[in-house]
Amino acid sequence: MAYSIPRDVFVLLEAAFNQDREKAEVFAKAIESSIQAYENQRITDKRESLKADLDNELRTELATKEFVRAEINEVRAELIQIRADLKQNALLLKILIGIAVFGLTLFNPAFVKLVELVIK
Repeated sequence: MAYSIPRDVFVLLEAAFNQDREKAEVFAKAIESSIQAYENQRITDKRESLKADLDNELRTELATKEFVRAEINEVRAELIQIRADLKQNALLLKILIGIAVFGLTLFNPAFVKLVELVIK
């Protein structure tokens, strides 16, 4: 954004340089350039400050590779434990079904008669 000094300030500069318009214009341009340079520097400083603040804030908010890897390893360990528990539960279920079938077969009157006939 270009800055230009107000007209009344320029008139004061002309008066200060004894109505020499060229000197007043040169001095006005120098003032305008210095104000513009100051503004540019201020904007650059503010941009750098905001960038640094944003970087610091994002570092605390974003997950790092190490954090993600640690979480993945934790989930893998839990999955391994769940699979082991599932295998153990499947084995227990098979044993329970076997006991139930054996018990129902053993106490079935028709099976008992069949066993008695085979044994005699």
